[in-house]
Amino acid sequence: MDKKSREYEVCLCHHVTRGEVEDFIREHQITDLKTLCESMDVGNKCGGCREDLDMILSDCAADA
Repeated sequence: MDKKSREYEVCLCHHVTRGEVEDFIREHQITDLKTLCESMDVGNKCGGCREDLDMILSDCAADA
């Protein structure tokens, strides 16, 4: 599946989609990876999604 799709499952450990992450970032005005991971409880188990989460943060910042 395309990583730009809102249905793309970013965090496999917690079953969180890109759309959920994008909405959370915008709703809570998150600007950094550490805050996102702590606030949303993602990227803190295996860490495999951190690169994708950082990319989503950058995409959201560019859209703002």
